[in-house]
Amino acid sequence: MVQITSLMVAVIVAITPVAQAGPWACHPGLDYCGSTLLHFGYDAAKLFRVADAAGLHSLDYKGSGLFTCNADGGITYKRFCLHKCLYRGRGKNDLCANWEGKPPKSE
Repeated sequence: MVQITSLMVAVIVAITPVAQAGPWACHPGLDYCGSTLLHFGYDAAKLFRVADAAGLHSLDYKGSGLFTCNADGGITYKRFCLHKCLYRGRGKNDLCANWEGKPPKSE
């Protein structure tokens, strides 16, 4: 009987899906490129609404928009990157590149 119970528990554990992590959330206070937000699963419709409200509807907000993560997990438009927006890695602010496609010297 113990073997059957052990076998049943093993089968249940094997077929039970592993708990999935919740949706990705931005880190409050950090700046993110629109493309970074989309890459990590930020809701495209929410990103569009924020960009549209900032007047970016005709610009490449996905690739060149820079957004700040709010305390509530929402985002606020910060600026449009004239050349392109650079992903800087986990825990770092994304930023606008200079005309050479590199971070500004002050960064």
